[in-house]
Amino acid sequence: MLVTELVRRVGGTLAQSQGRFPLYADPVTGEWTWSEDGDWCGGFWGGLLSLAAVATGEPRYARAAGQVAERLAARTDAPTLLRGMLFWYGAALPAVLAGDEEPGATTAVAAARSLSIGFDPLAGLLPPQEEDVVRYGWPRPGACVDGLPGTVPLLAFACERTGARELLVMAESHARTGYAMCVREDGSVAQTSAGAVNGSSPGSTWARAQAWAMLGLAQAAHLSAEFIGPATEVADWYLAHVPSDLVCYWDFDDPGIPAAPRDTSATAIAAAALAKLAPLAKDGYREQAARTLDALARDHLNEHGGLVDGCYDRRKGLATAHELVWGDYFLLEAALTLDGTIDPGRV
Repeated sequence: MLVTELVRRVGGTLAQSQGRFPLYADPVTGEWTWSEDGDWCGGFWGGLLSLAAVATGEPRYARAAGQVAERLAARTDAPTLLRGMLFWYGAALPAVLAGDEEPGATTAVAAARSLSIGFDPLAGLLPPQEEDVVRYGWPRPGACVDGLPGTVPLLAFACERTGARELLVMAESHARTGYAMCVREDGSVAQTSAGAVNGSSPGSTWARAQAWAMLGLAQAAHLSAEFIGPATEVADWYLAHVPSDLVCYWDFDDPGIPAAPRDTSATAIAAAALAKLAPLAKDGYREQAARTLDALARDHLNEHGGLVDGCYDRRKGLATAHELVWGDYFLLEAALTLDGTIDPGRV
């Protein structure tokens, strides 16, 4: 039922898209706010289309995913660390799930190579880039967990396709150093090495930062067993601190809790991370992921089939209780992982 609803939403969005990228939608009307170039999250639209293709077997979704990858190619050299996320989900994933070189593989490899130029060998990671400093206030030099998920598998994908082993070494080093610089001793996550930029305070645990770290480290754990421990550490902190209804607030330390906004998108990311980590670690992660999906499906889907109550940017007051394209993506990824449709090591 959950997969059916989400795929229905993807189909409706595709019919309206006209070459544009959906960003966030009104929770009642379902009307999307669109981007012409995809912004930082356009890859999730390609990812959703790819997942819909796998779930339904309908070629129109795979074709549309390939077209997304083509449109993203213009941003191959954009000066942002978020290219890892953009091109993994929007270019590499369509190729991985289609099982051949195209669509998206050439674009993904080009983006990975371009991204790798910014690797800092002394720090051992890819730091935020010029656009990230200006637009988001991320530290440079420094680290940001937003740049962990997607980046790790994108570099590994490029290594696999080209034989350039240095890209895999770079992926693992990026994960290793990101963990060291952003994960606190208790397993909570600081968004950046300079504190939380998007959280309720610099020292807070912004929910999406915790979820991004869970996801990025789970992706790294499928490359090397070295990362299973770090991945379980941040996952266990999340599970120990998420509310009893399993839907996290936008920031774990917001002083306004329980009146503070929830963030179903962070919750969906966490569920996808738990589903991905489950085969590598303890069985309880799969059960927790399934219970989280049940909670989201029961109370946070609208009549259009989208996941609502996502909090895009609380500090700016932007889309604080809306449907977010990445929330839909990770909810569908988690559902397809748990039902065995996709291999957690591939996404």
